[in-house]
Amino acid sequence: MVKIGIFGGTFDPIHIGHLRVAEEFAAAFDLDTVLMMVAATPPHREPPVASPLDRLNMVQLAVQGSPVLEASDIELVRQGPSFTLDTVEDVRRAAKGDLVWMALGGDAYALIQSWHRPGDVLAQVHLVVLTRPGYPVDLMASLPEELSGCYTLKGDSYFHDSGASLRTLQVSPLDVSSSMIRETALAGGSIEELVTAEVLQYIREKGLYGP
Repeated sequence: MVKIGIFGGTFDPIHIGHLRVAEEFAAAFDLDTVLMMVAATPPHREPPVASPLDRLNMVQLAVQGSPVLEASDIELVRQGPSFTLDTVEDVRRAAKGDLVWMALGGDAYALIQSWHRPGDVLAQVHLVVLTRPGYPVDLMASLPEELSGCYTLKGDSYFHDSGASLRTLQVSPLDVSSSMIRETALAGGSIEELVTAEVLQYIREKGLYGP
């Protein structure tokens, strides 16, 4: 059985932190493929600065040569907001119904009650909440009672009645973010150490994030 993971984001732009964490996610759960899912219209965030095509192109450049990471345009070709449930169902169809793995930041997980049909998402995906040293996440505290009641704790993971799991993964802390890169570029600073050489060249050629 092929194990597929989902690592979503606006990737505005994709940076070395995204790549490091996605690789750690893949290694931790022995995933065959991690889809770097480019969000089109994130429901809970401000619209991205770069266009969907530019962000997809940057992700493709960043993961080229990787044996595990793969750029995905599933959310870009879909009309309307990028609901997590739609993405999970699309990937599961491609995986012939197998459960898939999905990585999620702690800040995004804290908003899970505002998702579109969160119970259906949790029943269909092995959800991995990414944490940093010193910032633990209480997985059950973010869930309403009707959802937390579907889980049983086994070892260090929770298991849904459907068989889907919910757990945390501590990843390497890197002091980098897309907003930091945009602000640095806008101020005329160097971002060479924060993105891959290919992404840096693309940003320069397209004039993205500049003054």
